Amino acid sequence: MESDASNEEKLDEIQSGEKALEGGYFAWTKTMDTALLEVLREQQLKGLKDDRTFHAEAYRVAIESLNAKFHIKITREKVLNRLKTLKDTMNLAIQALKNSGFTWKEGTKKIQAGPQVWDDLIKANPKMRRIRDKEIPNLDLLRDIFEPDRANGVKGNTPKDRLHQWKDSAMTIDEVDQLQADNVVVLDNFENLTADNQNGASSSTKSMKKFSSKLGVKRKTEEAELKGIDSRSVLNKFDEGIMIMKESMSGIAQQLAIGNEYFMKSNMRVYSGAEIYAELKRIGVTNDKMIRATRLLKSDKEEMDNFFAWPDELKREWLQEKGIDCWSFMD
Repeated sequence: MESDASNEEKLDEIQSGEKALEGGYFAWTKTMDTALLEVLREQQLKGLKDDRTFHAEAYRVAIESLNAKFHIKITREKVLNRLKTLKDTMNLAIQALKNSGFTWKEGTKKIQAGPQVWDDLIKANPKMRRIRDKEIPNLDLLRDIFEPDRANGVKGNTPKDRLHQWKDSAMTIDEVDQLQADNVVVLDNFENLTADNQNGASSSTKSMKKFSSKLGVKRKTEEAELKGIDSRSVLNKFDEGIMIMKESMSGIAQQLAIGNEYFMKSNMRVYSGAEIYAELKRIGVTNDKMIRATRLLKSDKEEMDNFFAWPDELKREWLQEKGIDCWSFMD
């Protein structure tokens, strides 16, 4: 009887899926969720999941498996959206279970707590309403695939401990997601949370930039997955874009330096021929050297600006270096 009931349930789900597709929408079932996650766990064991996401091949296998098993035509976008929903639920469940008064009931696949305990948690985080008295049938499977500590074989630690480990190792996208789910880190409070870092404010600012950069990469990879593009190629292009941006900024800096130099030169005082003649005559340049000295000064505005600023001793020394002696002194 149980076998017949199970078969009827699966048949109802298949028919529901077909009707959903005909009606222009799609409704996921518990059986579909389990099937999707089991295929992805197999792909993970085969090495088709890196620190950030599953490879395109893993998604292809999962989609083909679901379509064949449930007689539907599911798309990559629907799979990615469903995984996001499931991961959000997992993160909420993990966070709830870290609080006193919450326990996991394997028989019902629900998180159990007293009414007041739930009310207090929901008041602190309204999103928790989504999992109150709700069955989470695939929580263990989700944690095996997506929870960083389980996936990496690392013993668990507190969210704040993981935050302080930021400066010692590069965090994965899943780890960033987990910190956000734990309400430990958001863009607005990240710098304050790292203020007790031994390196002071400069380290906090550096970590803030690193966090923002990771969120930018995460958005790029998610957009790529929705479009059916291998996220690794997007990351390569993202890195190339950063390099091009750095080169462009370097070029802009060089142009600004050139522009500043031009501005300084263009704002130098222009000395007339009469002024140059009078000054050269005053420091003892003879008439037979006057034309050469005048041309020498007028050929370089910056040098002429320096010349008029120097004391007489340096002026004569500079002229002598140029082969122009000052014989008659009129000081």
